Amino acid sequence: MPELPPALSLHTTILRWLGLLCLSVLAVAVFLAVHLSAGMMLGPMIAAIIVAVSGHGVRVPKSLFSLSQAIIACMVASGLSAPVLRDIVQHSGIMLFSVLSVVVVSFGTGAVLAYFRVVPGTSALWGSSPGGASMMTLMCEAFGADARLVAFMLYFRVILVAIATSVVARIVTAGHHVPYLPPSGVGDIYPTVALILCCSLLGPRLRIPAAPLLLTILLGTIAKLTGIFTVATPEWLRVPAYFLLGWTIGLRFTGPVLRHALSALPAVALSSTILILTCAALAFPVAKLAHVDLLSAYLATSPGGLDTVVIISASIPVNLPFIVSLQTARMIAVIVLGPMIARPLGRWLEQHKRPQHISSQ
Repeated sequence: MPELPPALSLHTTILRWLGLLCLSVLAVAVFLAVHLSAGMMLGPMIAAIIVAVSGHGVRVPKSLFSLSQAIIACMVASGLSAPVLRDIVQHSGIMLFSVLSVVVVSFGTGAVLAYFRVVPGTSALWGSSPGGASMMTLMCEAFGADARLVAFMLYFRVILVAIATSVVARIVTAGHHVPYLPPSGVGDIYPTVALILCCSLLGPRLRIPAAPLLLTILLGTIAKLTGIFTVATPEWLRVPAYFLLGWTIGLRFTGPVLRHALSALPAVALSSTILILTCAALAFPVAKLAHVDLLSAYLATSPGGLDTVVIISASIPVNLPFIVSLQTARMIAVIVLGPMIARPLGRWLEQHKRPQHISSQ
């Protein structure tokens, strides 16, 4: 990662931050105008890439990055309620079938990208993970992947999925208004803020990859399920976290990294399309087995991530508890299985390269 010039004046730093903020707000406004929920993080990330490549980058303090991880983790914990977990157990067979199918296809396409050297091994695997883009981006770097390339792959697919699911939902349920952000629900804000601060301070001191994220998910879920307090994630907490994460990733891009990412775009687009179509095909058996409507099954199996799907599903007549349950089950599976699959599979791919591929480089 290139270092910023050490002699930046306070005046220059403030101007650069203001420029980055204004550009980010403009990008977010464009994405939200077309109801792309991921724009809350995608807009700042694109703005930060533009600023970094132009040579006017700034630096996000590590403490703020840890803080944003903890806030995102609270969003996950707030969705892990007892009814959702009961629904996962009730449909355990369907959940297992759907989750494992998507995980196999996603990591399989990532392995193909790595094998043919389109994207470096571990980055290709993490970038192909099904959903949970913000969490995967946070976790991947701790396991040896390039967060910039992973973010490029994940958020490119988020755009494709958001467009596809929005179009399908609008065709099926024309006339319904889709909100910009999912409802935050009611929770206990002061204990939540205390949890965020404690985990963001304690997490970096633990020798655990993505510790602020995982520690907050664990403690927040325990607090909610045991009735100690209910995790709250109001917009005024979530939006700054999205901006900080987008800036942290985008500011790491350099000209060569961006050129490499764009050169991989056709292959990444093909792999994303394969994953989207596979998930859409899974909707048919899931709808039949779970006795839900096809649109609910389609949204439940969509690889766009929990946030995007909840936003699209919030104001249309679908089986929202089932959608949240299946998306949550897959999110948990990816968090648990992601490191277990990506690290050994990445090593295997490195050890089994074809000699002719090396000589042709």
